Amino acid sequence: MPLAQLGILCWILTGALLLQPGLLTAQRVPDRENPEGKWEVLDRCRLITNAIVDGDSFQVSYKGREYSFRLYFVDSPETDPRLKERVQDQAAYFGMVPEDMPRAGELAARFTRQKLTGRDFTVLTRWQNAMGRGKLARFYCEVLVDGKHLRDELVANGLARVSGLKAIQPDGTPASTVINQLKNLELTAHKEKRGVWDESRFRRNPVTIPRTNAPRAVTLAAPLDLNTATYEELQKLPDIGPRLAERIIAHRPYKKVSDLEKVPGIGKKTLDKLTPLVRVESP
Repeated sequence: MPLAQLGILCWILTGALLLQPGLLTAQRVPDRENPEGKWEVLDRCRLITNAIVDGDSFQVSYKGREYSFRLYFVDSPETDPRLKERVQDQAAYFGMVPEDMPRAGELAARFTRQKLTGRDFTVLTRWQNAMGRGKLARFYCEVLVDGKHLRDELVANGLARVSGLKAIQPDGTPASTVINQLKNLELTAHKEKRGVWDESRFRRNPVTIPRTNAPRAVTLAAPLDLNTATYEELQKLPDIGPRLAERIIAHRPYKKVSDLEKVPGIGKKTLDKLTPLVRVESP
């Protein structure tokens, strides 16, 4: 077949495919107007209800095209028990038996489905690849429903952990600030036994909770403000591991450094070590 005829045939076949809905779903390709890495706002998105919905992953329709997204900052329980490594890791984090994790995942998925079904919502994305397993390329995003972040509501209801890819917010808010806020929500959900933290609904398995030694103290460029230091920054202090960092955040705000004595697990000796390394700038 002559080259010209072959080109015409390819053009006809491509056009035929594009005219058949469902054969080719939309995939975002960076362009000059919206280069990859810059935030883009997709208003009036709709949940595709006949696709798989997880707590942190879903497909949406926007201007007649389909997209697959995953939330920044959070990780909801898996619904698929075949993903053994992830299920084991999540079970260890929540202190649950792995066998209950898919049921927790269904609870998170139901929450997200209820939040998004039948209403318009906003997706903010930088088109970063989220490595999905489906046919559609999946991208990381933020989702706003009635002005509220879906990630915040998942964590606040005990249906996600603070984990996953992080990003500076569209308004310039550092990722560390978002993590700090989410950790506070997670601590409250844990304390009030919401969602996955509810021991009456999901069996505990204390043996699976990882035992993490406090990290080695490092030299700080400046004393940390107890009211604004992030979860990770607090763990750079001597004798402060993940648990104590969580408790310090939970007891905010502080009016003076000596208020640290009110935090369970911090005695006089630890306070003496911390005093030169921390400060209280504003409650």
